[in-house]
Amino acid sequence: MSCEIVLVRHAESVPPSPGKPDDRERPLTAAGVAAAELLAHELAGMNPTAVVSSPYRRAVATVAPAARAAGLEVTTRWELREWDSGLEPTPDYAAHYERSWADPDFARPGGESLRQLTARAMAAVDRLAEEYDGGVVLVGSHGTFVSRLLAGIGPGIDWPFSRDMPMPAVHRLRETGGVMGGVSRNLNYDLPWPVPEFVGLSVAQALALAAEAEIVLYEADATTPLTGRSEGRVVRQSSPGSRRHRPTRVTVWITP
Repeated sequence: MSCEIVLVRHAESVPPSPGKPDDRERPLTAAGVAAAELLAHELAGMNPTAVVSSPYRRAVATVAPAARAAGLEVTTRWELREWDSGLEPTPDYAAHYERSWADPDFARPGGESLRQLTARAMAAVDRLAEEYDGGVVLVGSHGTFVSRLLAGIGPGIDWPFSRDMPMPAVHRLRETGGVMGGVSRNLNYDLPWPVPEFVGLSVAQALALAAEAEIVLYEADATTPLTGRSEGRVVRQSSPGSRRHRPTRVTVWITP
């Protein structure tokens, strides 16, 4: 299974406040609308096969221009919604968010914990990757949702990361062989690209997995790619280094 997930944090929206549209209906500001239109060309250039969004108005409005440019419809899924924080609009929301990041298991009455959000986000993206295997999916969502998804994938995601995420922001992930990884484009932050585990596999199994992950295998000390011989088993594989870019070549050691 191989699928690219492009997470799009919504553009600038009208801030929450008492007496204004509820959280699900908050629209983009004029600047947010303009930013979504500017982003549309770049997102459509990724050749998406589907555009899926949180049902919240600001998320849909951010990816809708890209969907139109790509000739696609936006479909919505409830599980892509923003964090159910249990908070009413409050000017000191940052202090409440910081507390939740410090204790991801803390949940307010009627809300979900950040750890629960991470589980929801990862399950939602896994389902998308399975459903759109081989494709590119634009996902319209929210800052805390995206941050907690990234926190479930790798280290280094904390409250300042979430607080300072731009609107909009784009984070590209790839799920390969059931492993999710990727690179955040808008921020100076890198998530490692996933590398399948070939150790313990037969040569035939390793070649099949490598083909799915778009990786070429080389046997140690060889100058040409490994071919489809049937004998042997992989006992060691090379490290891909920093993994800031998608690996395309892995060296393996094979025992008869």
